[in-house]
Amino acid sequence: MVEYYIPKWEEIEEGILNMTERMLSEDFIPDVIVAILTGGVIPAKLMSDVLGIKNMRYIDVKFYKGVGNRESKPIVRAVYVDNIENKKVLVIDDVSDTGETLDFVGNVIAMFNPSLVRTATIFVKPWSRKYPDYYYKVVDKWIIFPWDKWEVVRENTEAPVDKKERFLEILKRLRKTG
Repeated sequence: MVEYYIPKWEEIEEGILNMTERMLSEDFIPDVIVAILTGGVIPAKLMSDVLGIKNMRYIDVKFYKGVGNRESKPIVRAVYVDNIENKKVLVIDDVSDTGETLDFVGNVIAMFNPSLVRTATIFVKPWSRKYPDYYYKVVDKWIIFPWDKWEVVRENTEAPVDKKERFLEILKRLRKTG
């Protein structure tokens, strides 16, 4: 049985602020933020708002097919990266589970010749072979983020999330019309 960790928005915000304070203590302010789609989009937006950075890029990489079910290697779907040559880049995702996605994206970003690349995730798993440069907390459970909880419930209706019954009713209605 899968054990879940369900962070509240307050914890997400605390994580972003904590990582930002550590970045500032190291005098690291990125010129560009690169979000790893899809889980890194919201953390990247929160970080960009805190830092006042409007220069955001995206890399669409898929590693997980579902809860505990992953591809053998990260698969690139799209790269929306330009104008990062000689710039300081912060790559953001929501969690580093194995570290392979961060490694993979770091290699892709390096092809664009930035001056410096650092990584950040809100959470990291204790077994990750690559820890990001900045992270908030180590968690050893499957994390259900507010932005992807319905995806988890679609796959596992036993997932303990708020408003689940309402979502399942909507899902049932969608399946009738589809």
